[in-house]
Amino acid sequence: MTKKSMRYLAPVLAMSMVLSLTACGGGDTAATTAAAGGDAAAETTAAAGGDTAAAAKDTLIIATANETPSMTTNLHNAVAGDYMNKMTHNGLFLQDENMNIVPDLVESYEIVSDTEWVFKLHQGVKFHNGAEMKAADVVASINQCKESPEVAQYGKAIASIEAVDDYTVKIITDGPQSGLLSDLTHHGNYILPADLIASGHDFNKEPIGTGPYKFVEWKKGESVTLEAFDDYFKGEAPIETVTWKIIPEGSSRTMALEAGEVDLIVEVESTDVSRLKDNASVTVFDGEGTSHNFMMINTEKAPFDNQNFRHAMNAAIDKAAIVQVALNGGGSVCDSQLPTCFPGATTEGASTYDVEKAKEYFAASGLNAADCGFSLICSDDTKLRVGQVIQSSLKEVLGIDIALESMDLATYLDVTATGDYDAAIGGYTSSGMLPYAQGVWHSSSINSSNKTRTNNPEVDALIEKMQATVDPAENEKIVTELNILLNELYPQIPLYMRNNTRAYSADLKGFNVNAGGNTDYSLFSWN
Repeated sequence: MTKKSMRYLAPVLAMSMVLSLTACGGGDTAATTAAAGGDAAAETTAAAGGDTAAAAKDTLIIATANETPSMTTNLHNAVAGDYMNKMTHNGLFLQDENMNIVPDLVESYEIVSDTEWVFKLHQGVKFHNGAEMKAADVVASINQCKESPEVAQYGKAIASIEAVDDYTVKIITDGPQSGLLSDLTHHGNYILPADLIASGHDFNKEPIGTGPYKFVEWKKGESVTLEAFDDYFKGEAPIETVTWKIIPEGSSRTMALEAGEVDLIVEVESTDVSRLKDNASVTVFDGEGTSHNFMMINTEKAPFDNQNFRHAMNAAIDKAAIVQVALNGGGSVCDSQLPTCFPGATTEGASTYDVEKAKEYFAASGLNAADCGFSLICSDDTKLRVGQVIQSSLKEVLGIDIALESMDLATYLDVTATGDYDAAIGGYTSSGMLPYAQGVWHSSSINSSNKTRTNNPEVDALIEKMQATVDPAENEKIVTELNILLNELYPQIPLYMRNNTRAYSADLKGFNVNAGGNTDYSLFSWN
């Protein structure tokens, strides 16, 4: 391949995929730094409880159901953690509001050959500790990603990386890699100071990045507070202090917004959407998203190792009822093993809701209903409502009794990653097919985001072929082939594609969220 500048990358970018995350989890530590000054704390307190008028102009309070499992960039693959990482760190690339991959810390780049990429960095970018970001920091950060099990899949395409000079990085890939730029948008590849990585710095206690906000305080189970970084290379964020309040119960988040105790809800309780839309002081955003949600099952255990049984469960579950009961209509039924919002996805070969067909599949499985009971983990209110519909469907159609098990998200992430479970309601948010397939289905993601523990050489080979195929049309054909195979195997029970829904104060300006659920909070303001 001849040398190409970035303007020739449209075919690659159109097919490049970015940001794949499992459901978010709970925190594992409470951390406070010296940066937790009294002024920020006082503003947060005032905005949360009494005189909101004085503090509202420089404070944003966000209500979220889920606490981050870690403030690090490399020790989790959780949505809740990604929210934090995006505010405190930057990657070489990012995904914009239209889901295009665009440079972030990179000023320009070239594709020198099929396997060689050269990146020029912005100069003068500062870390939160005042040090300038340079190529050595990029090399150390990406090598750390490659060595960290939770995010290693986003570094495995990189055979080698080197600092050519202080502001130039060269990456050699392991063959042609259609998803390299996508991988470089993932939080696992966000840039940290090389000297702190080498010294064993505790980034969970004191995260140091280049992002628009810097860490102030983490009160475990309660909140995370951040403050605007004065030296942010794109300009200081208009809102000085941002506090994420952990409010697990959906109706409590709604009431907090209505009372003015919070300014924005990330996970809007679906049963409250209509009520919030009728509130003149609140704006509700409700748009199609890329979140693929499913009942994941441990295929290493009986009866889930029986393919006919898996199809029987899928055909027995009334997914339209799930969308209505659990989401109040805020989603769409999905039968495909891959998210249908991306090119190449298909329902060909997938079983659909069909009571008689479910009974036929179950008869073909040779199993007895009395031996097929299992425990289904539900880690929030919405998932519990999903579980109740599944419980009713399986009992009514197949005579199978299941128990619903409530579990906090941090524990849920641990037990499902290690395979210490029967079944769980889960989801995977992605902005492209390649990282979704790598995270959910490739055997290298077992003990991480491959919760079904699928280990199929043919599946792995198709994912690897997808990764090495740069031409979008050819890549799409591979996606379809993979999807048909997975629809035959049916390693998990797809349920629905969920909308992105947010509710926020009508006085808040600069709101943004893309289909992948990504938001740039540094663009928010009150005036």
